[in-house]
Amino acid sequence: MPAFFIPASDIHGTEITLTGDLCHHLRASLRVKPGECLWLTDEHQRRYRVEVTELTQHRMTARILDQRESPVETAPKLLLAQALLKGDHMDWVVQKASELGVHTILPLISQHGVVRPQAGRIAAQVSRWQRIATEAAQQSEQWRPPHVLEPVDLRHFFSTLTAAGSLILAERREAVALSNVPLPALLTEKLALAIGPEGGWAEEELSLALTQGCQAVTLGAHILRADTAAVTALSIVQSRLGRLG
Repeated sequence: MPAFFIPASDIHGTEITLTGDLCHHLRASLRVKPGECLWLTDEHQRRYRVEVTELTQHRMTARILDQRESPVETAPKLLLAQALLKGDHMDWVVQKASELGVHTILPLISQHGVVRPQAGRIAAQVSRWQRIATEAAQQSEQWRPPHVLEPVDLRHFFSTLTAAGSLILAERREAVALSNVPLPALLTEKLALAIGPEGGWAEEELSLALTQGCQAVTLGAHILRADTAAVTALSIVQSRLGRLG
């Protein structure tokens, strides 16, 4: 059973009251019944094991059986700057990045990217990605969902980078292996990983990133699809930071 996210305002002493979409999902989709146990996590990264005591069409009440605090984080938070991908490939990257425990997902508008966000649909699209991210984080029992930000122009993102802890995946050029490049070690430091679109980075985009102090890294000699490269790179970084393996 996933660890579902709730606001701390749902907690009342030793009881938790759920309403709205989560209540409906638990009752109608998962067929939760009184007497069953669930895991719930609030925004303060406290996790509760609860037993459902009462269930109506619009309301669920549960008794707190146990409470846990999140493990202490020691590694820097990871930001994935992913160039927008076509079709459902972006949804897939958002889902898998969330399962892998990234802190922030920033969609990038790049020169070779096929997708161009429409102004009137940005809010709805970001809301969709946030929902995908939250559901994936719940399923993988993360302690918090990632933050999904609105898409920004790639040049703006690279122009605001700080030299330390900024990596860009660059194919077909001399670069340090991602498995060997030095990574920030402290929780207070920042770590950003930029992944290009299906058509790769434009040369001027890559040059701007390098000029701003971004470190070019590679996954090796083979050229992976953009979505495969994103998940592979995230897995390597999270493993090196101690969050996997």
